[in-house]
Amino acid sequence: MIIRLLNPSDIVAVMEIIDDAKKLLGKHSLQWQQGYPNEDTMMNDIKSSNCYGLLNEDNYLIAIVSLVKGIDPNYLEIEGEWKNFPSKNDLQVHRIAVREGYHNQKLGDTLMKFAITKAKELNCISIKVDTHKVNYPMQHICLSNGFVYRGIITLKRDEIDPTRLAYELTL
Repeated sequence: MIIRLLNPSDIVAVMEIIDDAKKLLGKHSLQWQQGYPNEDTMMNDIKSSNCYGLLNEDNYLIAIVSLVKGIDPNYLEIEGEWKNFPSKNDLQVHRIAVREGYHNQKLGDTLMKFAITKAKELNCISIKVDTHKVNYPMQHICLSNGFVYRGIITLKRDEIDPTRLAYELTL
């Protein structure tokens, strides 16, 4: 398996994976059920060189993640406390998604380990991530990779349930 930056020609496969993730999440939560992320979100990630894909040995895209360096405005207010207040030296992990039929293979874990490696290459001081309170697989990925629960953030976009659990890994 390889992980590479995605390009605009990958958008159809990216959206297939996002749609698979939306269906899966929709069985248990409201996360990603109100139009986000959409094709514009993902194309912006791709054009900003923030979206990475995990490809299997057949060069088939099976999982994605967006890694964004800098300050995420959603993380400036927290019910709790960051160890490292949000800064330009943070890496945020967003939009981890796995294609249907490829779950339970620790691909999310593989992408999180990649994010940690990338953050070190970029000389980041911490990695921040958030997830819905019932997204137990993502919570497990965070905790099993050394992230610490820091509190609750509220997303600054229109959602029925905008609260998210916030995690941080200090490097």
